[in-house]
Amino acid sequence: MPVRPSYRRRLLLALTTALTGVVAVAAPAGADPAGVGTLSTDYGPAAWAPASTSNYTVASRPASHSVTRVVIHTAQGSYAGTIGWFQNPAAQASAHYTFRSSDGAVTQSVREKDIAWHAGNWTYNTQSIGIEHEGYVDNAAWLTDAMYRASAALTRSLATRYGIPKNRAHIIGHNEVPGATHTDPGPNWNWTYYLQLVNGITGIGSGMVSTSASTLNVRSGPGASFPVVGSVADGTTVAVYCQAVGSTVTGPYGTTSVWNRIGTNRYVSDAYVLTGYDGYIPNVPRC
Repeated sequence: MPVRPSYRRRLLLALTTALTGVVAVAAPAGADPAGVGTLSTDYGPAAWAPASTSNYTVASRPASHSVTRVVIHTAQGSYAGTIGWFQNPAAQASAHYTFRSSDGAVTQSVREKDIAWHAGNWTYNTQSIGIEHEGYVDNAAWLTDAMYRASAALTRSLATRYGIPKNRAHIIGHNEVPGATHTDPGPNWNWTYYLQLVNGITGIGSGMVSTSASTLNVRSGPGASFPVVGSVADGTTVAVYCQAVGSTVTGPYGTTSVWNRIGTNRYVSDAYVLTGYDGYIPNVPRC
C-alpha cells in the first residue's frame, strides 16, 4: 500500500497550509467540535489531531501486536502540512506523532494502540511507532536541539512503556526498514546525540566565552575548517547542548579537540569557553 505522498503533493500541501495558516482538525468523540486544544491521552505533551480513518488500521496493541520498535522519519514537509496530510483521506499514509522544528512541539495523529501506515512494510507497521520530524533530509537547519530533545523524550517514554531496548537495533530510521525506498531521516540526522538523549544523558551545560578579540567566531561544525556562521561576544554565557571531537585548537583554556555545540549547527572550541570542567561536561551528550 502507498505509505507516503509524492514529494510534489506534500510540497503543495505544505505551501497551501503555510499560506492559509490553517490545519483542518477532526475532533475525537467528546472533544471540542473543532478539535482545537485537545490533548493526547497516550502522551501528555502531545496535541491530538486525528488522522483520517482511511489512513491507518484500528488495532488493540500491544495485545494484538507487540510494539518492538520506533521508526524515525523526516517529513519532507512542514509540521502543519504533515498533520494536515494525515487528515486527508486520499493520503493512505500516517504516523503516530509529528514534531515541529522550531520548538519541539508534538502532535499525535494515530493512537498508539492502532497501526499507522508509515514504514512501507506491513510487519514493521504492526510492530512499531512512527515518528515524523518537520524538515527535509538535505537541510540540517531543521534539526534543532529543541526537536531532538522533545522527540527523544517521547522515544524514551515509549521504550519504557513497551519494553523496547534503547538501542539502534530497535530505534531505527525509515531507510533501515526492509524494502524501504526512502532515505529518511537522512545523513544529517545525528544518531549519536539522539540515542544518548533517549538513554537519559540530557544535561545542558553552560560556559563563558573568553577571547582576546571582541568576538569569537561560531562555525557550522566542530572544526576550524568549517564555515563561519556567526560570532559571540567576549564574556557571553552560552548554553552547551552537546560536545563533539573536532580539530585541535589552543585558546585561553588550553589545547583541546573538544567543540561545544551552542545552537543548531553552531560550534565553538572548548578552548575558548570556561565551563568549569576540563573537556567534557558530565551528563552533556556527545554530538
